[in-house]
Amino acid sequence: MERPDPSMFQSKQIDIQIPMPWPYAILFFMVLVGYLAFLALIVPTHISSYFLEDYTYPVGDGMEFFFGSQVVLFIAMLAIGQKADTTIRENIRNIREKSPPRDARIRLDAGGVELESFWRGATVRRPTSDDLGWVFEPPAPESWENADSLFTPDPDGIIQEHPSVVGTPTPPDFTTNGILVIMSTLPLMGVAMTIPPFLELDSGSAFIFMPLLFAIFAAASLVIGKRSRAAIEVPTQKVRSIAIGDAEVIGQVRPISQPPTVIVDNDPSKTAEDLVVWNWLYDVHIEETYTNSDGERETRRYWRDIDSESGDEAFVTHDGTGGMIVEPGSFSRKELGQPIITWSCDHMSYGQLRKINLWRAARTYGSGRVIEHRWRLWGLSVGDPCMIHGSATNLPLKAREKYGISKNDPPSSRIVLLGADSEAMKTTIWRGSELTNVALAESSFETAVIPVIMMLFATTVSIICYLAL
Repeated sequence: MERPDPSMFQSKQIDIQIPMPWPYAILFFMVLVGYLAFLALIVPTHISSYFLEDYTYPVGDGMEFFFGSQVVLFIAMLAIGQKADTTIRENIRNIREKSPPRDARIRLDAGGVELESFWRGATVRRPTSDDLGWVFEPPAPESWENADSLFTPDPDGIIQEHPSVVGTPTPPDFTTNGILVIMSTLPLMGVAMTIPPFLELDSGSAFIFMPLLFAIFAAASLVIGKRSRAAIEVPTQKVRSIAIGDAEVIGQVRPISQPPTVIVDNDPSKTAEDLVVWNWLYDVHIEETYTNSDGERETRRYWRDIDSESGDEAFVTHDGTGGMIVEPGSFSRKELGQPIITWSCDHMSYGQLRKINLWRAARTYGSGRVIEHRWRLWGLSVGDPCMIHGSATNLPLKAREKYGISKNDPPSSRIVLLGADSEAMKTTIWRGSELTNVALAESSFETAVIPVIMMLFATTVSIICYLAL
């Protein structure tokens, strides 16, 4: 089997590209248009109100829109920046397009929106693509179904996405995301300057809110960035030679026994098979009328969580060199990516189905009017790639008997990965390989250095402006 070229997954230091695929490119240009409108309309308003002593802020609903538009622009710039293309992401996308692995072909064929009932507004959505799926063809189910043991090496050897084959990719130091993060400084400063007139506070308090908001942003960016780059900092071990203690393992999910059918919200029409880790969330879209601070009646819409549930089954992770047991119930952190299925229906449809199926009949939704019901299911499935930071521990004798491990099985079968944290490692199960997870990560420069510089800049500006006013 031809091995991938590791140089394809090595980044440039500076990698400026337009976000892709094309829907993100369109959103990128829309954000730029919004930013130009912000510079032309909102920035002059702040300057006029604070420094020219000409109060020009809107009132009532106009003030809410003025404040909300800056918050939305700031969030949109960060969100679109996360989708900025890099050389690694582009190469992965090209590989999947030219030689899509089996699970990508299945997802493409099965994905999309399925209209169950036009009149009842009931739909089932399945994603057509998966950023965390396999990049190269994984071992087929026949490779473990016909094997003498789940723990023996595969005939084709180590999986193609193992870091010993493709190398450990690193995100580029500076990308389009970095540019958008820097540009987002002005909208966030604008939010801080809008808070006092929005809440009817003294104008000088803006220069207290400003460094506070930037400090919160920098702290959140540091935490999220460090977590997303965790895979880079830990060397990956091969299962056949794994040592006791903290370990990173990259492999394929294989079942010890047939996983049970997952039934979402006790509804037999919402089921999924072959999931070894899963969780679902049921929430409702609420329309609520309230009285604002001016005594006027307004309407808002939002999603309210109603119910959720999670579960897991022990499984084998296999990297081609061998397999070992993973007990996901011991892990408190599981990163599963996007929902694998989303069911939705309007409220009238839900009322009819509830009478027919009699599931969860008594429910309280709180204030407001329910418009839509939605159930989302996340999961780690048999055959999926997974990356695990765990504590490799000797498997007790009773557990070996439980899992049917014999003396003829390889030594790796007598080691289990548990979710026991140590000072050096926060144990986590990720859906996806190291290659796909690192491809989505940002560099420490963009998630640590730039936000800290922004915080120091905002603090300096705040002090100068506060003293000047």
